[in-house]
Amino acid sequence: MPSDPDQPTDPVRSALDGYTETLRRFVAATLLKPRTPIPADELTDRILGTLTNPPVIDRRLRDLPPAPRTLLAVLALTRRTRWTVGHLVTTLAAVGHADGLLPVKALFETGLLYPLRPAPEEHPLADFDSWLNQSGVLDAEVFAHPQVVVRAGGGVPELPDLGAAAAGTPRVADGLEWPVRLAVAAQLVAETPVRRTQAGVLFKRDLTRFQSHDLLAADPADHLTTLPEAGILALDWAAGCGMLVERDGEWHADLGGHPPPASLSDALGELAAGLFAVEGWDPLRGYFIPDGGPAAFPSAVACSLLLLARASGWVSPADVADWLWANHPSWQGVLTKDGQKQHGRGWVEALLLGVLYPLKAAEAVEADGWRVRLTDLGRFLFAGGPKPPEPPAFPQTLMVQPNGEILAYRQGLTPPLVHKLTRFARWKALGPACTLELTAEQTYRGLESGLTLAGIVQALNQHAARPAPPPVLDLLQRWANKRERITAYPSATLVEFQTPADLDAALARGLVAVRVTDRIGLCPDGGDPEFKHLRLIGNREYDTRPARCLSVGDDGVTLTVDPAQSDLLFEAEIGRLAEPLNGEPSSVRRFALTPKALRLAVQGGYTVPDLDAWFTARTGGPLPPAARLFVTAAALPPSLASKRTVLQLPTADAADGLMQWPETRALVEDRLGPTAVTVDEANLSRLVELLADLGVRVEVG
Repeated sequence: MPSDPDQPTDPVRSALDGYTETLRRFVAATLLKPRTPIPADELTDRILGTLTNPPVIDRRLRDLPPAPRTLLAVLALTRRTRWTVGHLVTTLAAVGHADGLLPVKALFETGLLYPLRPAPEEHPLADFDSWLNQSGVLDAEVFAHPQVVVRAGGGVPELPDLGAAAAGTPRVADGLEWPVRLAVAAQLVAETPVRRTQAGVLFKRDLTRFQSHDLLAADPADHLTTLPEAGILALDWAAGCGMLVERDGEWHADLGGHPPPASLSDALGELAAGLFAVEGWDPLRGYFIPDGGPAAFPSAVACSLLLLARASGWVSPADVADWLWANHPSWQGVLTKDGQKQHGRGWVEALLLGVLYPLKAAEAVEADGWRVRLTDLGRFLFAGGPKPPEPPAFPQTLMVQPNGEILAYRQGLTPPLVHKLTRFARWKALGPACTLELTAEQTYRGLESGLTLAGIVQALNQHAARPAPPPVLDLLQRWANKRERITAYPSATLVEFQTPADLDAALARGLVAVRVTDRIGLCPDGGDPEFKHLRLIGNREYDTRPARCLSVGDDGVTLTVDPAQSDLLFEAEIGRLAEPLNGEPSSVRRFALTPKALRLAVQGGYTVPDLDAWFTARTGGPLPPAARLFVTAAALPPSLASKRTVLQLPTADAADGLMQWPETRALVEDRLGPTAVTVDEANLSRLVELLADLGVRVEVG
């Protein structure tokens, strides 16, 4: 059984070192039952040795009362050795052991369960009751040694058999949906860390980003139900699996530091264990903030899996919901008003069909509504069944396009390949054939995570039917070369000068030492320059939203800069889109949009929507028509050049009548404007005659 990735090395030793000698002797006496006194300096080592001694552990488990034995069985079922006391007590109460904290205390005293305390502790732990009270009984976290949990497996409590026969063809997922979605979530966190308040609540920006993300919010190709705000579930789940690390109130993704197992079964086992750490998501409400007390998700999932493990046939979500309604102590309180009408059937359906089915832990059949049962993999994960064979391997599953897009056929994806692709390519679409793209930013992150250019190329060639095209290799080489020239400063003060000549003078005087652009410099160590030698006219906060700092000329291509509103990002962006106009006064900076500059921008990754968004942010309006022509001209259909005779009517009403009267309408080709139409030369004389009969005189120029 895998231990939790967020547990410290040898956590039992750390916990025992935090006990007083009296408490350590008490635990040793209960666990070891020694015949002679044990020296104080040997207590910890003797306890650790016993925890890895299967015969002794089996004897201690047989001596336990039913409730503590069931608690350890729940840990084995969930494949997770670290739990919150509130969730464990709730789960035990649901399965018939309403003993409160007594089972937890009994396991503490037996040395089969340990409190999770921050280390180092100032005061040694003298008794377990005081620790529970200080930590908050329901929020306190505990853990067990993995070997103890393995030996406790199989002791599923006596629960009703909700299984029944059902006719139909079972549907089984491939198990790749959630591994890929969690990889997408980790990739988004790697791009921008996720911030949380002290109460664990997501900030609005990050909440919206994961709620509305195209890939995470979309239904899978093989889906049986729609999950609310599935992106939030993927984020919480990734954190529970150890794919994200918390630093200073932020979640960061270390894509190179958490490689998955080689087999799909073991990778799904890690995901199954991480599922019980999800607390900020609900199958009916999506993202929510628990209002006092522990969330019901971990305990309700554990109870649902216990029922599936006991079932001898197909189980109806309604039967599971009714059982939870009657037995789970906090089930009714977490349901919405609509959910309470059916005892939470929608909650259970979303869990079984939207979470466990794509995880390949459950298979489904439609027989008077959906019914589910554990798959062979689900029985291996949650019921102690044998490990199923791995699916056949298809190593050559990638197709690399010259434009940098990667087509990944789903049947050939494996957890290691998904992990490696996530490090250097951005996921674009999920389905039977997933799509990724190579970008400079994602390639930089892959190189920063420990990959090499040769490793990236090898991964593409190893899993593709054909070697990577030369344009792709050239792109990767150029991006890798640029990365080698990057210098990173933990913090820096950038000084922006009015003209390049001013920057040259500052460099000559030693006020700044590094030229960033033609007008921006910084000190060699990234620190503050000697401000007394500089005349400051303002400062800027570069993490605010881009300000409008451009005005567009009447010609649609001339851009005038407002120096009071421009910022560092603008200086980096404008050089990729326009060319500077020389010979302008020093106080006025102008740029020109040219076909060449915009063509290079498109080749560098800009799209028309990207340009529209940039111009809206910087000018207040969309991409000018002239510039839009530069960008889209190559994709336009052929234009038609031909000779036509233009007839200019004196009024718009006359032109309207000409277009409506069948006699004259048949002689007109196109209407050019309110008073102008085009006429073929062969029809001009006949049209002139008809107009003359009406009294309209036509002068032919």
